[in-house]
Amino acid sequence: MPSPKVLSASQAVASYSPLHPSQALADRRWRSAHAQLAEPGRAENHALVSVACKVGVGKPVSRKISYGQPARMITIAIPARMKATRLPNKPLLDIIGRPLIAHVIDCARRFEAAEIVVATDDLRIAEVAEREGVVAILTREDHPTGSDRLAEVADRLEWPDTQIVVNLQGDEPLMPQSCLRAVVDALRGDAGAAAATLAMRIDNIAEALDPNAVKVVSDHQGRALYFSRAPIPWPRDAWHTAQRELPAGAPMRRHLGLYAYRAGTLRRFAALPPAPLETIESLEQLRLLHHGYKIAVRDTPEAIPPGVDTPEDLARVRAHFIGEQQQQVQHRWLFMCLGNICRSPLAAAYARKCAAEHGLRVHIESAGTLSSHAGERADGGARELAAIEGVDVSQHRARQVKVEDFERFDQILAMDERNLADLSKLCPPQYLHKVRLLLDYAPHIGRRTVPDPYGQTLSGFQRSYELIVAGVDGLVMSAMK
Repeated sequence: MPSPKVLSASQAVASYSPLHPSQALADRRWRSAHAQLAEPGRAENHALVSVACKVGVGKPVSRKISYGQPARMITIAIPARMKATRLPNKPLLDIIGRPLIAHVIDCARRFEAAEIVVATDDLRIAEVAEREGVVAILTREDHPTGSDRLAEVADRLEWPDTQIVVNLQGDEPLMPQSCLRAVVDALRGDAGAAAATLAMRIDNIAEALDPNAVKVVSDHQGRALYFSRAPIPWPRDAWHTAQRELPAGAPMRRHLGLYAYRAGTLRRFAALPPAPLETIESLEQLRLLHHGYKIAVRDTPEAIPPGVDTPEDLARVRAHFIGEQQQQVQHRWLFMCLGNICRSPLAAAYARKCAAEHGLRVHIESAGTLSSHAGERADGGARELAAIEGVDVSQHRARQVKVEDFERFDQILAMDERNLADLSKLCPPQYLHKVRLLLDYAPHIGRRTVPDPYGQTLSGFQRSYELIVAGVDGLVMSAMK
């Protein structure tokens, strides 16, 4: 099998922007960010991440992401590291032109009403996450477990102790949404549990005896009694002489490794000393059980596909996305404005609603020609109007258009003439036919520009939204012909 394709720092990071910073520059910026995080009294840098800067122009800079909005009560936290022994540089491995970590972020985005945070000790991963429009937190390198890493994030972002945090591993892009909901519901449904996780029945002897398949047993309340790499429970009579098959009446369950915590649990976990059994079994969840905390265990509502741990796993996941790309999506639309916080997120939200109502399978995103609002939520006026109009911009995070977008999307729709001119300059010549004004699809209204409502009252947003609706309706009707 050929070696897995890895997106280099310049490919994985600079392919998200017209700029191509060198690796040496990335290294300098990494040291700069960490030096600032380490300074005494710099608590305000709890969300410090590096920002792309032009090669050879000025010194490396860092930016603090603003957290003026109230934290949502569910966070999907994605821990990601580059130091995987079986598959080095795993988060940046290429899957249909995008790094693996970008696909995991896509998976998290599909979960309703959750904020997304990527926790990493590597600048390259942080920059990819930021360009995907989600918060990236640079953590210390010396955390012994993923839970310790998330505890640092909980403190840095000052999450309340009641905040629910789902730990979605950075190598699981195919995690079913039903499983994310199930683990959250399990924690919400058990006020006495400090954490929750999922399990599934083991139906073959090889899996029962495999130390890489962690087993779990639970009590009558559905709380974990113990986790082990050994087969538990051990059917003494049936396996007295040999272990050839699973006996009836002695069901075993495999722990699936998807966790939901309360933020307070993460803080307490990091403050606890490692437990002897945790060290022996190399299972961090045993630290909670050892110190008397309860873990709710529920059966998974559907099978969880394996994560990406080996080259064979990578090939399987690539095949999945290639098949999905070819068979499921009929169209790919990218809505554009300047900062990607007002018009284009509203257009994308309405287009998703409209396409779904008409049974169209469309992949829809939005972006801006400028990077000034990268990582921010939709503007307050856009959020207010979205709530009135019944469209969803809650998951939106602004991002700048990427060179690869011109290849990925078959329609790139500008809101005004300035957008159109900027896009025409950035677009490779072979893809210029994809770039056009949204209102080209509504010639009956006699307008070509959707005015920018940024800084205006709600009525200004409403006027722009009416034009967006006309353009999107025309686009959908064209797609249905």
